[in-house]
Amino acid sequence: MGFLAKQEPDTPILSSTIATDMNIPRNFLSKIINRLVQAGLVTAVRGRGGGVKLAQAGNDIYLAQVVELFMKVEATRHCLMGLKTCDGSCGLHLRWRIITEQFEKLLHDTTVDQVF
Repeated sequence: MGFLAKQEPDTPILSSTIATDMNIPRNFLSKIINRLVQAGLVTAVRGRGGGVKLAQAGNDIYLAQVVELFMKVEATRHCLMGLKTCDGSCGLHLRWRIITEQFEKLLHDTTVDQVF
């Protein structure tokens, strides 16, 4: 998404170009692009001059919108020790909570155009 945000606005980029420039296997990238298209974050343009492009300006798409498609961010809020009920008494609880809060702040405060 950061790569797309740095391209000319409204200019589709071939997925093969993205795969090569970002060193991402094409079949893996295809799955990523499909999920981004389904979420409405990326538009696929078919035919000559086609490719993929951001569906809106990079400064309007937050990392949270992208990451939450591929990761259950709320899972990071759970007990790091894997306890079903957590009373907060372990030595990691407070430090883990600080990390997860900062991670979520990063996702909600950073737009894809700020990645590269």
